[in-house]
Amino acid sequence: MSFKGNPKVQKVMVQPINLIFRYLQSRSRVQVWLYENISLRIEGHIVGFDEYMNLVLDDAEEVYVKTRQRKNLGRIMLKGDNITLIQNFCLEEAEVWRCVLAWAKYQAGVTQPTAHWTEEERARVCQHLSGVMGHVRLLLIDSQVFAEEVEPTGAVPMQLSLERYRYAALHPNMHCIDNDKRLQPRLAVNMFPGSQILRNDKLALQAVLNGWFGVPKQTWRLVFRASTHGFSSSSFHRYCDGVANCMVIGLGAHGEISGGYTDVAWAKTSRKGGYIHSERAFLFMLNPPNGEQPVKLDIVKKPYAICYHPDCGPTFGAGADLLISSNCNVNTDSYSNLPHSYDGPSAAHVTLFGDYNFTISDYEVYTLASTHGHNQSHSQSQSQSPSLASNGQAPGVPSKAKYDRY
Repeated sequence: MSFKGNPKVQKVMVQPINLIFRYLQSRSRVQVWLYENISLRIEGHIVGFDEYMNLVLDDAEEVYVKTRQRKNLGRIMLKGDNITLIQNFCLEEAEVWRCVLAWAKYQAGVTQPTAHWTEEERARVCQHLSGVMGHVRLLLIDSQVFAEEVEPTGAVPMQLSLERYRYAALHPNMHCIDNDKRLQPRLAVNMFPGSQILRNDKLALQAVLNGWFGVPKQTWRLVFRASTHGFSSSSFHRYCDGVANCMVIGLGAHGEISGGYTDVAWAKTSRKGGYIHSERAFLFMLNPPNGEQPVKLDIVKKPYAICYHPDCGPTFGAGADLLISSNCNVNTDSYSNLPHSYDGPSAAHVTLFGDYNFTISDYEVYTLASTHGHNQSHSQSQSQSPSLASNGQAPGVPSKAKYDRY
């Protein structure tokens, strides 16, 4: 990032920002979030990362001109409203810690990993960390990361370390009742990059889908969006045939968010009716009316999990339990005949989209962005066919690499 302004602003603000930004760029998952999914709202306008940072630097320049005090200038990124810069990244707390530690090491002129610090280097790093530790929610950091990466720096007071371990020992259901800000997660991590349906206030529903899928931190890759690639059945089959592990997310005309998951791919089959067997397929309704809990409907007649028909969009069950029609945005030919091949709590034809026939405003199809060993244990029949790319498609995200120790 280039900045033309006061040289003291350049030294105190721009260099640390560039360091952190380069650090983020080296982390593939965060890079996807930054470039594909992170949009920051300033005075009603959506801006990109660079523009946001330039606005922050403009504020820093203004503060410098007014105060002429370097110590205040050096803290501007780490106090007040500007701390939301980190929060808006949708980072997990371990990533926030790594970014802050990288910044503190840069300020202290330390390049070695923590285990190789001298006592003098440790003191310098801790001096810079002391002013920002209050902004890192240490109680949310994974216990292993805390023990291996946080405690060895010597920056955490013993009392806080003990509190951290007491907190980790509590039952997970007790965490949510605490109003302590240190226990409140930052913005949810975006596991469905680029989704126009599961975003903003619906972002938390991504965790529900991943919970049902069985891999809480699974990242997905966009294969198809009807409003981008076309609402016709031929468009759906062009992009989605042969792609296993598909999560279909539909948006109803009245805001309903329902769909289904299949671990097997839509493909031509010699079986009568075009039905394809699945052990793991399920349907779902994420935002039932009256504030009820999301509903999962499991496959009960596994030989009829999904159906391939060239004149229809994604079809689940022999009912069909869910059929999304061709050009579903301009007709009411889509329908749900629950419960038939799928069943679950209060399963009925109105469960998914509020009626037997309905209009689908848009729908998205996602597949796995990376392969985890845990996934393979659930997906014995996963197709090896690569998914098709297109304009508007979110890029694939490789498996998370082991982080360097700081």
